[in-house]
Amino acid sequence: MTPIRILVVDDHMIVREGLRWMLDEATGIEVAGEAETGAEALEAIPSVSPDVVLLDIHLPEPNGLEILAEIRDSYPDIPVVMLTMSDEPAYVEEAVRVGAAGYLVKNAPQAELIRAITAAAAGDAYIQTEVTRPLLARFAREVRAEGAAPAISPRELQIVALLAEGLANKQIATKLGISDTTVKGYLQELYEKLGASDRAQAVAIALRHRLID
Repeated sequence: MTPIRILVVDDHMIVREGLRWMLDEATGIEVAGEAETGAEALEAIPSVSPDVVLLDIHLPEPNGLEILAEIRDSYPDIPVVMLTMSDEPAYVEEAVRVGAAGYLVKNAPQAELIRAITAAAAGDAYIQTEVTRPLLARFAREVRAEGAAPAISPRELQIVALLAEGLANKQIATKLGISDTTVKGYLQELYEKLGASDRAQAVAIALRHRLID
């Protein structure tokens, strides 16, 4: 199996070394390159050809969110997973809005980091549960849905509940015994019914209407 090629972007050498050691231990993942700044990362992408970029937010100018936007504009097929010390909902929301495929804090265990990388490489999104909780609480406060709760099917209700647990598409498919493509179809219908634009907003609206606990 061809390994998932990673570009690690962090301004602290000890963090980059730690991530290289951690990821080199994992089967099916290869640290193909490192960058200390966002500018170095943008220069490295054409030669490294990463499958996934691991990117810190708190970089010297330009910061990680600005680099995320540049990567999404110039290399839209390369998913970016934010790996940072900050779990502030504002940072998480902005990263997701700009197009991050994942968001984890640096104390995440090795297994969770590998799950996030694997999900991103497969085209899924992954946000660490500890990060999701305050974000969903914020969305739930801000949502101002009017009228009766949207009519969603029992299967869609199962899926939105699993979204709230932070499961990626493939994990939901496995848990429900359906295909990844079927999950994506359900999500599209679910977003339309709830009037949501992404996973986090869908869960927030479901919480607001007490569709899930």
